[in-house]
Amino acid sequence: MKIELNIDKNIFNEAYLSFLDCKKRYQVFYGGAGSGKSVFVAQREILKFFEGGHNTLIVRKTAKSNRNSTYALIKQILNSWNIPAKWYKINKSEMTITNTVNGSQIAFAGLDDVEKLKSVTFENGILTDVWIEEASEVSESDFNQLDLRLRGFAPVPFTITMTFNPIDANFWAKARFFDRVNSNCSVCKTTYLDNRFIDDQY
Repeated sequence: MKIELNIDKNIFNEAYLSFLDCKKRYQVFYGGAGSGKSVFVAQREILKFFEGGHNTLIVRKTAKSNRNSTYALIKQILNSWNIPAKWYKINKSEMTITNTVNGSQIAFAGLDDVEKLKSVTFENGILTDVWIEEASEVSESDFNQLDLRLRGFAPVPFTITMTFNPIDANFWAKARFFDRVNSNCSVCKTTYLDNRFIDDQY
């Protein structure tokens, strides 16, 4: 079941609007601090959460860093959008958010124990979306394991989204997503100048 959210597009930075409905499997967002990339991806994952048919796994290098960043950010956005609390439930110990209307879930995990990721299951359906925050901290082998999890039959396209700060030549993603053409990959580069929500002092 799809829940219609009345969300004004003015809450999004213009630089990201064209990526709201991107269906490409690999989606790369990179840029300096304050560019708003993580906030946008979090907002988009919440839209998918209420659209239905999506189950999202959000990861960082460690579970602790995830709890203090993406997990807190997702909850903050849910509160700021004034979404009725009855539409979702939060399991603080398991770091999961379950949609009580359509059954979609968002799960949070750390890559400090990749074996645990292999056993991540959802109450309804399969894993459809992965968001890797601070992807430059993640090894290519970890990325490959996550990529392999996106398989099977789902009502929506599989996507794996990466967010990170500017890269150097040693980051494995450079050769994989920047040095070659991949028709199934989108890349978005932004700076603090693309974020109209930061204050002048910042």
